[in-house]
Amino acid sequence: MSDTTEPRGSVARRNAILEAAWQLMAERGYHHVRIQDVARICGTSTGTIHYYFPGKDDVLREALRYCVDQAFERQGTVLRQIDNAHKRLLALIELQLPVGVQVRNEWSIWLQFWSETTLNPALRPIHSDFYTRWMDTVVSIVRRGQRQGIYRDVDAVAFARLLTSATDGAAIKILTGAPEMTVDNMRSMLVSIVEKELTMAPSVV
Repeated sequence: MSDTTEPRGSVARRNAILEAAWQLMAERGYHHVRIQDVARICGTSTGTIHYYFPGKDDVLREALRYCVDQAFERQGTVLRQIDNAHKRLLALIELQLPVGVQVRNEWSIWLQFWSETTLNPALRPIHSDFYTRWMDTVVSIVRRGQRQGIYRDVDAVAFARLLTSATDGAAIKILTGAPEMTVDNMRSMLVSIVEKELTMAPSVV
């Protein structure tokens, strides 16, 4: 049987295509990935790629979704093993630092996703869903800390908005080579936000 006649529901083959596509996007950029390149890495034909995805835009859009889904899944596996909310939040910060090829490539995808979403309204629902999931992760940890008596009674949603925005800004600076931002600076800044907003007693005026 030729590879173009495989069952359409072959999850393993579909995921292999998406894995190759997002890695290429991270290395070359969204608009510099060709279907031929994806097929070559997967050891298959362009016909097989189009069997699963009608066009290039479908491949790239689903590859973006796949990359972010995999990152969420990996992070969730780590975080669920940590009961203490404060330790869980610090672990989340560590997982977000652009250290190592895997995480830096994921951040590269995020940056490209932001750019494409700005120009392509069709991507905005996907983008909003990812941000909702990330916000929900932070909100859940903060409320867990409040139940555990670790964190102060603050607006968890407002805090999540602050932390995620600071994380994004710092990561952008690191990936674009801003001289004043390093991974250590990013970590210190985010931990400082946690301490100031969640663990330190409010100043008495």
